[in-house]
Amino acid sequence: MKITAETKLFIGIFISILAIFGVAFFLSSLPEPTVSKDELIPKATLSATGSATATTYLVEFSDFQCPACRAFSPIVDRIVKTNQDKIYFVYRHFPLLQHPFGKKAAQAAIAASKQGKFWEMHDFLFDNQDGLSDDLLNDAIQILGLGKEQFTKDFESNETQELISQDMLDGGRFGVNATPTFFLNGKKLNLAGPEELKSLVENEITK
Repeated sequence: MKITAETKLFIGIFISILAIFGVAFFLSSLPEPTVSKDELIPKATLSATGSATATTYLVEFSDFQCPACRAFSPIVDRIVKTNQDKIYFVYRHFPLLQHPFGKKAAQAAIAASKQGKFWEMHDFLFDNQDGLSDDLLNDAIQILGLGKEQFTKDFESNETQELISQDMLDGGRFGVNATPTFFLNGKKLNLAGPEELKSLVENEITK
């Protein structure tokens, strides 16, 4: 049977499509590369809790205006409190463009960290996520007992902007494209929900 030019073209296109899908499937089946601890955790970070000498470490790239991040927050808090001496948890900023107050919230958390109250601001921002605004940040200054002049200075500083930019650049390098994204001992996690995170961390701790 003679194969027409049109049939040859169709077969060629079909084979090309199969090859593309085959490569895509192969790449998707490869394990996520492990990121080193030194790359994942900035030196002298002010947004870490737990034990810095723990063998298990968890890093989160997060956005204070992200509903999913808020949903994970209580589980992360429980994980850390239950395993205070067995885990080191680090929060890193990854405000998404679609969240108009995400970057300001990150600035507020960094400014609060300069006065030793990162986690207090962290909890305040998530607890009041639906009402994030400049007025709310003014309320936070008073409620958390922060020095307003120092807070404003740190909120607007170039250093604060650079810290956020560095977190976002690092996140991009490590394959972060959504929030929250977690790395457990350097491995990027693909999670179905908060309870899976709890299970994976507990399994890692008990190894």
